[in-house]
Amino acid sequence: MPPMGWLGLRPRSHTDTKGRRLMFDLIARVLAWFYDFSSSYAISIVLLTFLIMLVLTPLTLKGTRSMMRIQQLQPELKRIQTKHKGDRQKINEETMALYQKHGANPLAGCLPTLVQLPVFIVLYRVINGMTKMGKDGVPDPSYLKKESLLYQRLVEDKGEMVSFGIDLSESAKDVIQANFVDGLPYLALVAITFVLSFLQQAQMKAHRGDAAAQNPQMEMLMKIMPYMLPIFAFLVQAALGVYFIASSLYRIAQQSFIHRTMKPIATTDTTIEAELVEEEPPTKEITNQRSKKAVAAQEERRQAREARSKERNSARSERSKKNQPKKEPKAQSDNDQKPIQSKRTSGDGRTRKKRK
Repeated sequence: MPPMGWLGLRPRSHTDTKGRRLMFDLIARVLAWFYDFSSSYAISIVLLTFLIMLVLTPLTLKGTRSMMRIQQLQPELKRIQTKHKGDRQKINEETMALYQKHGANPLAGCLPTLVQLPVFIVLYRVINGMTKMGKDGVPDPSYLKKESLLYQRLVEDKGEMVSFGIDLSESAKDVIQANFVDGLPYLALVAITFVLSFLQQAQMKAHRGDAAAQNPQMEMLMKIMPYMLPIFAFLVQAALGVYFIASSLYRIAQQSFIHRTMKPIATTDTTIEAELVEEEPPTKEITNQRSKKAVAAQEERRQAREARSKERNSARSERSKKNQPKKEPKAQSDNDQKPIQSKRTSGDGRTRKKRK
């Protein structure tokens, strides 16, 4: 069994503080209680894992609500990035102000994942203490009452935790070093841990959308977690691998249920929409002050052209009237005309006699 001193997990029961001792005793007794009616190390660990995940459900719900708020704020976050492109400090300031205004915490989504680390450490210490051997080579399980069934079974099995053909007190690393074939079931646990961890992170990323991109710490955590858990499952007892598998299955089912049943959280979306409308590019329907002024100037020029056109038309009509020729008076009728004297008539109208 590796000492795991590089993680600060070296078992030191004699140096445990009172608070840590109480925590270890509590976890061990709950595990012993599950073992009383299951009589299986693996099933007991799975039930303990489900109980721990159930206790952490409020944190999970809080993180999920926070991620849903951030998802709803994505249009406004993109607007801030576009508005202050290149000014990282201004982007961070306005982003944090927006988070505070709408009660969103980008780190809340990391809480369920981060809490698994201390739970993992506690469970490691409990499993390692329960399989501890005394100075005389006799098993001396820690954190358990001697009258408990789990304590007695561990003593009978000489500290081994055999379940479904696998000794959960051994690590995949140690078994493979001794015999590769015997280590294949342990490698299967590591592989299952790896696959489920990737599925869990893919599910979380799908629900969060671009929310993780707004938080570099969250994005980094989502990238390294699928690799960290399989490494731990390879180095520590197989019992911790069972814990990783059970917790991943529980959280995948839990996240799926939450996102199917939880209603979208109401936020002050009207404010966000109003701000977004102001940032939209101008359209044909006059969406900004500059286009209004341009249209007004164009209308004034059109009216001026119409006025000048009317003036020119009126001037032309006046000139055409002046240049039009006058009409001649009508000729008098035959009755009104005076009789024309013929050369052959006298003044009184009598015809002169021709001279011979």
